Amino acid sequence: MRFKKIVAVLLAMLLTVGWATPFLADTPFQGYTYNYWAALVPSPAAYVPARSFTAADVCPTLVSFVDPTDIHVCPNGMIFIVDSGNHRVVVFDQRLNLLHVITGFYRDGEFERFNRPNGVFVTPEGEIFVADTLNERIAVLDSYGNFIREIVTPEIEGLDERLIFRPLYVVVDRGGRTLVIVQHVFEGIMNFDATGQFVGYFGTIEVGRNWIEIFWRFFMTDRQIQNQNRFIPTEFQSMALDDRNFVFTTNLDPWGSANQIMRLNPRGEDVILNINESVTLSGDQRHRTIGSLAGPSQLIDVIARPHGKVTALDSTRGRVYTYDAEGNLLYVFSGWGSIEGMTRRPVAIEVIGDDILILDAHMGRIIQFTPTEYGALINEAIRLRDIGDEAGAVDAWRRLTALDENFELAWAGIGRSMLAEGNHAAAMYYLRRGMDLIHFSIAFRRHRLDVMQNILPTVFTVGTALIGLFIVYKIGKHVRNRVVEA
Repeated sequence: MRFKKIVAVLLAMLLTVGWATPFLADTPFQGYTYNYWAALVPSPAAYVPARSFTAADVCPTLVSFVDPTDIHVCPNGMIFIVDSGNHRVVVFDQRLNLLHVITGFYRDGEFERFNRPNGVFVTPEGEIFVADTLNERIAVLDSYGNFIREIVTPEIEGLDERLIFRPLYVVVDRGGRTLVIVQHVFEGIMNFDATGQFVGYFGTIEVGRNWIEIFWRFFMTDRQIQNQNRFIPTEFQSMALDDRNFVFTTNLDPWGSANQIMRLNPRGEDVILNINESVTLSGDQRHRTIGSLAGPSQLIDVIARPHGKVTALDSTRGRVYTYDAEGNLLYVFSGWGSIEGMTRRPVAIEVIGDDILILDAHMGRIIQFTPTEYGALINEAIRLRDIGDEAGAVDAWRRLTALDENFELAWAGIGRSMLAEGNHAAAMYYLRRGMDLIHFSIAFRRHRLDVMQNILPTVFTVGTALIGLFIVYKIGKHVRNRVVEA
């Protein structure tokens, strides 16, 4: 009898492992999200590595990447890689066929080479903007690599004379504005008009002090305060345009306590949403302070994705974080390591469709990740909700809860749909499970109103009947008393 019990327990364990295998077997990393209280909640893997390749894998005669810094994918699928160590920009098609190797351009009959380029951006019209860093310029080329114009150090009154124009990243919006992140420029992103004229700075980073520094200032003399290092903003780390012409940027937070992702409107104001303030848009919410891989996440690159999603790359632990338009963390994948699907020195991130590319400068390789069933369902649910297909979104959310019942956003998604349908009682149940307090309060108020509207007619009817019976009783009693007295 005891032997049968042992066998039954072992079979149950095997079945449990078998059910977990589809989500964990193909990934050397663990997926997770954060709940309402910012506690880590394990989740199935949303993305798995599909393949990785180096320059030699694409073309055996192509020199290996040395210190690559940026990757850019055009709408037509062409892939641009900035190979900074080799002073070139390498172009592939979507099938990884080598198309061009751009090392410079001809101007006035002379060939000018790039010098440690750092970033690249291609407009819908095919113009190529290269941040030619050590040459202190933005080189603008046509789709064939021919020189069109350049943006150099602006000559304008009032600009810091000590400014060294070393552009790192560049994007061009629909209005033709060229936005440039320049090394050691803390005033903001440099903004140039369609003709290349400098028009000002775009976006700012708020500067704050931590409580330790504020505490010690109370004990400092005036001389010590004057000699103390000035608190200046950190530099922007990357840029990306979304489909609404807003600019996503990242900046480093040494304490890991504030949002590192910003969404700048055309006026340069940060309009990023963060519904759950307990979970900031800064990667890992908790981290070790000593040892390997210690310190807060440092989000060094960001990419805007359709339907309000944004994906950021962490250089501290090599992880990739994806948020929705309300700042909810959807999924996390990858990490630091040498196993397939992990990185050692991630520097840039891009997307092709729903696939995600990570540029790892350690081995000069690109890793392509593809969504699992779980990740594809999340992407689909976000898409359907964004286009207003609530019925389709609910179906996707329900399938997600079957895969991961701890995914609060799925429960909240179902609750919001029921709230829109007017099923307030059921909406309260799902919104409570999803810890969506804002919409739960709305559902509660509406449900309370529903209850009152259903009960009040009965209450008034019964009350009126009781009052009528009481009046009839009083009148009858009065009549009987008059008869008796008569």
